[in-house]
Amino acid sequence: MSGIINEVFCCPSCRGGLIPLSETGSGMIKTGMFRCNGCGRNYSHNGAYIDFLDEQGLIFKNRREKFFRSIYARTYTPLTNMMFIPCGGAHSARNEVMERIKIREGDTVLETGIGYGENFLWLTSRTKGINLHGLDIQKEMMSHCVSNLRRWNISAELARGDAHYLPYRDSTFDVVFHLGAINLFEDKGRAISEMIRVAKQGTHIVIADETEKAGRLFNIFTGTKEKIVPPVSLVPGGMGNLSMNIIWRGYGYVIEFDVVKQEPDDSLPGQSPG
Repeated sequence: MSGIINEVFCCPSCRGGLIPLSETGSGMIKTGMFRCNGCGRNYSHNGAYIDFLDEQGLIFKNRREKFFRSIYARTYTPLTNMMFIPCGGAHSARNEVMERIKIREGDTVLETGIGYGENFLWLTSRTKGINLHGLDIQKEMMSHCVSNLRRWNISAELARGDAHYLPYRDSTFDVVFHLGAINLFEDKGRAISEMIRVAKQGTHIVIADETEKAGRLFNIFTGTKEKIVPPVSLVPGGMGNLSMNIIWRGYGYVIEFDVVKQEPDDSLPGQSPG
């Protein structure tokens, strides 16, 4: 466990390396504590994932949204299947996005907003020998994802964290994608820049979520009134083959581009939450 964490992860606050303080257990199930060698923050690994947030998590706009998101996290798969009926069904909708991912055997893959882990099942059924990494902010999602991956016998390194401050080293991943939550992000531009930072040169990034057409339906449940605008304008200049297309019978959009890095990113990450 320590080896993978040292190679891939970093402190989301200062990007310092992580030093193992303790490690217990045997086989694949190990727990441990890690300290950032830069700012000194400690992070725990519960045997299933490393937690970079502790008691922090989603910030909701109102009680109604909090209630809906909590129910959604507990009943993710059946509710998703129901909500994607107007889009042609969840299976078709997933294929419409996932088939755009450019992946090869041996690639190191990151999904931000992993949910129940169902996209990893899709990937491993089509490409062998890939190294999977997934991140989500909700404890409920992480718990269900861990259970699903064990049931499907899929090996993946998981982390609970904030997509605005990814806990990964620069230029780590061959594949980076996000499916279905960026509309909720407070700072979509920063989240996109973080995906670019942790991606290798030439990585094809795929980002998909609901359009305003679908948003009007969700607002009935969440009580929010913000208009959905696909964040294609927030993709930094200089990226290759940038495109935005409407998918899911008009209920979704997908943004794609190739990472182009002009020079190493030595900028500071800024202040992280907490």
